[in-house]
Amino acid sequence: MKKYVLIFKTSIRTILERSHLIAKLYQVSKDVKFATVDLDDEDFILRIESTQRNEDFISRFLHLEGHQVAFLAAFEKDEQGRPLLQPAYY
Repeated sequence: MKKYVLIFKTSIRTILERSHLIAKLYQVSKDVKFATVDLDDEDFILRIESTQRNEDFISRFLHLEGHQVAFLAAFEKDEQGRPLLQPAYY
C-alpha cells in the first residue's frame, strides 16, 4: 500500500478548530491515516499522511469548512516511513 504525505498552508488558528477539522477529516476520508496542524508555524501547516494523493478533496473540504488553504507539496513514503525522493534534473 502506498503512503503519501500532503502539506498545506491553512487558516486554522486555534486548538478547537484544529481538533474539530481533524476529527471531521477522519470521518469523511478513509484514506487519511494521520493529520496534524502546526499552530506555532506562521503558515499553520497541515500535514496529512494518506493512502491516496487526495489534495484536491482535502482542499475542497477545508474550503467548505470556511478555511483558506493552499496545497504546498506531496511526497511518497516507503514502508519504513522514509520519503521517496525523485531524482533532480538540471
